[in-house]
Order: sequence, then structure tokens, then C-alpha cells
Amino acid sequence: MDKSTLIHALQELDKEVSKPCNIVMVGGAAMIVHFGAFRATMDVDVIIDPESSAMVKTAAKKVAAKLNLDEDWLNDGVKGFSHILPPDFQNYLSLLDIELDNLKIYALGLAEQLAMKIIALREQDLEDIEVLLPQVNDLQRRRLLGNMERIAQFRPDWAQKIQYFLEEQGWKTN
Repeated sequence: MDKSTLIHALQELDKEVSKPCNIVMVGGAAMIVHFGAFRATMDVDVIIDPESSAMVKTAAKKVAAKLNLDEDWLNDGVKGFSHILPPDFQNYLSLLDIELDNLKIYALGLAEQLAMKIIALREQDLEDIEVLLPQVNDLQRRRLLGNMERIAQFRPDWAQKIQYFLEEQGWKTN
């Protein structure tokens, strides 16, 4: 899905949900819609408010049928990685500028999006990191470094990958 297809699908989703709810968009879709990446994605990774999850998933299936999208075009599989987000990540969300009535769709803050990309480190993540790095200001860099240190403590299996990435950027963690 490119940017226009993503926005159209989200607008259709908005029509299908029966009450207001919040969604946080992460990953490739956020890169395309919010962070300026010029690529396509197969799906929209989201963190859905738990009270609205069933309603949003039902609505997403209707949109999939209507627009001939994969049934899992909108998925919350990323919730398995949400533990790497800092406890205050909601303070850094950006409301997306899409005309919607019921949905409020947010993108992760730049530092948090970058952290998710560093942890995944697939080919498309490397491309996304190249888009994100020039946008990082000093405050975001400090937040990212703090988050990377926190993640390395509870995920020692990721610590070396994180350290190599930070060293490549010339960023010191202490």
C-alpha cells in the first residue's frame, strides 16, 4: 500500500467503527504517512486501545473486503514489541492529519519509532532508519539513547546489536 491507499483505507475504517477510539500507528505505515518515507507497505501495524480492539478488528475486515485488501491489512501484532516502548511514550505521539470522525490515529514519536526500527533491523528498517536519522534532534537523540540503555538491560540478547548501531552513529550511551 502506498500513502494514498493507506489514507483511503483508514478513512474507510473510520466509517466502519461504531464509536470513537484511539489507534497508534507504528512501522512502515507510520513511516509512509507521517515520517516521509517513499515506499509501500503490506500492512498497517497498530496498537489499539484494548476496549476498542474487537470493534476495530471487525471494521478492518469489512474494509478489507470492500477494498480488496488482505484480511490482516490492519494488525496489532506489534503489541508483542510494545514492551520496548518507554512508559511515557504516549507523551510523544503525533496526531495524524487525516480527516476522520471516529478514529484518532497517532504516530509514535520519532525517537520511539527509531527504537522500534533499530530493534527489528530488517532491510526495510535500514531504509527507514536512513529517513529518520536526519530528523533526529538533540532531545530525541537523548530519549533514544535512554530507551536503548533500558532495552539492553532487560533484553541482553539485543544489547550488542544496539551497541553496534549506536557506535556506528558516533553516539555515546553514557
